[in-house]
Amino acid sequence: MVAIREREQRKLHHRLSVGHAVWWIPTRPTRPTSNNPPVVAREEETVPQKWSFGAALKDLLENLSFHCYGKLVEHGYRIQERFFWLIFHITALSVLIAFVWHTYKDNTEVLVTTIYNPQYPVSNVDLPAISVCTMNRISTRAVRNYAQELSDKDPKQRNASFFYKELHAFGLYYGPIELDDYDKMLKLQGFLDVLDTEPDELFYNTRRRMRALTPNCSDNFVSCRLAGKSFDCLTQFKESITSYGFCCTFNLHGNYFKERPYSQRFFGADMGLSLTLKNSHADNFYSLHKRNGFAIFINEPGNYPDPHSGSVSVRFVNCGENTQLPIHPKIIETVPEARHMSPTVRKCLFEDESTKMSHDFNRGYTFSKCISACRARSIFSLCGCLPYSIPMFYIQGKVVRVFCTLQHMECLRRYKFKWLNVITSRVNLIGLEHELEDALYCPHCLASCSEIRYHVRGAMALALNGLYKPLNSNKMDANNSYGHDSSELAVVRIYFAETHIQYFRQIIKNAWYEIFSTIGSICGIIAGFSLIGICELLFFLAKQLWHAYKTELKAELRHSHDYAHSQSQSHFHSRSHSHSRSQANGRAKATQHPMELLILP
Repeated sequence: MVAIREREQRKLHHRLSVGHAVWWIPTRPTRPTSNNPPVVAREEETVPQKWSFGAALKDLLENLSFHCYGKLVEHGYRIQERFFWLIFHITALSVLIAFVWHTYKDNTEVLVTTIYNPQYPVSNVDLPAISVCTMNRISTRAVRNYAQELSDKDPKQRNASFFYKELHAFGLYYGPIELDDYDKMLKLQGFLDVLDTEPDELFYNTRRRMRALTPNCSDNFVSCRLAGKSFDCLTQFKESITSYGFCCTFNLHGNYFKERPYSQRFFGADMGLSLTLKNSHADNFYSLHKRNGFAIFINEPGNYPDPHSGSVSVRFVNCGENTQLPIHPKIIETVPEARHMSPTVRKCLFEDESTKMSHDFNRGYTFSKCISACRARSIFSLCGCLPYSIPMFYIQGKVVRVFCTLQHMECLRRYKFKWLNVITSRVNLIGLEHELEDALYCPHCLASCSEIRYHVRGAMALALNGLYKPLNSNKMDANNSYGHDSSELAVVRIYFAETHIQYFRQIIKNAWYEIFSTIGSICGIIAGFSLIGICELLFFLAKQLWHAYKTELKAELRHSHDYAHSQSQSHFHSRSHSHSRSQANGRAKATQHPMELLILP
């Protein structure tokens, strides 16, 4: 009966065991026999039996919760069947790795752009900043006055006609021109550095002088209308700096950001901004184009109008034409939840975020400002000056800001290709290696997370026949009452081309739990992986590493113990040998008889 009871207990023990894996089955105690009565277990009996790595791996595959891995080592399978399962598992793991890698690469683009509102009212869209730049960049009347001023300051008493001819070199500030004598231009600049500087100026102030030579806003405007109502052009258009120099800008500081009624949604050619401009042929000293006209910059308020920096639309208007510029705005916004992400991960910057060049931006960060600031820093570093048409706050530090003069034109021309080609990331493109090395590299400039883009599409122009008389009110200033030949006039109509626009929003593509569930589903479907199985595998690896560490530690301790024991044995033998020698010497001295002295009488 006792034997039957013991067998039943052993069967119950095996039935309660989940598996035979060595990491969860404790060591069974030795079965008591008649010769070996049950006694209190000694410490040596509780030590588990040591397994080799191969045996432990085999046991792991047999009891692992992953599917079908036990068939690789299970008894009763032929070599062909095991080879089939090995190929099957290798294929499954390869497909799993490919799917997981694709999922990872697909989720690196953490932000995705979606249409938030396809019918967003255009009446809620901010009016853009509009800059009007005459193609005649230098006024003939202003040059004559400046030539007379230089003639009065000239110690050699050269007449004004001489300086009027020499001042044609100022066209280099706007574009390349042909010069007969480059040294003659340098002499002119040396003369200006000495005799045309104010007492508080250390260098020739190019910005102050070019501002005086540029045609005034009062000389370019005839009439202005907004939403069907006339207004004074000179009170709404402010002189500002652009990439073309000094121009006249409407809505420079975003004064039309406020909510406005539906009637002032600026939709349609008659309800937008209507401008009547003039450009006198007699006042042209240096023109950017053979035909008289104007350049119109359309951009978000607060941005520096520079077509080479992005986010700026520029259109050219010819005199004698009625030009319509329909604007198609597009709003892009990023959800506030994306702020906890790193800018390098979401690949954009919010307006109030700080960057390496945070103090270079006015009224918040934009991509256009960042590119302009990067270009300004490069120009200042390579040529030691800043063009007068670039804002001064783009240069970091309290340094003496020297505006580029005629003597810097050679340096500016040498690096022009570099400053017109800007890259924010380097990609190896076959055949463009030279261009990539010569381009301006601005890796810190990321896209704007939220912005309004104004695109001009469908522009058209009609000729102005005969005399054109703009609609004026009786309360308008003198600059708005002008009637002349239409060849000197240009009519521009800037308006929103549609009543509703698309509102885009960048949202977080996948949250962490969504990515985790996607990868878990792929692993479970293809390879039968589970979190518990992964924990088992990690536990097995950790245990094997711990056993290897313990074995190595025991070997080191055994080696050190053997070395210490051998040292102590050698020291003991040397001490015993010296002690025996000392005892032998003592006994030899004791056996010697003392010398007796005999005294004879």
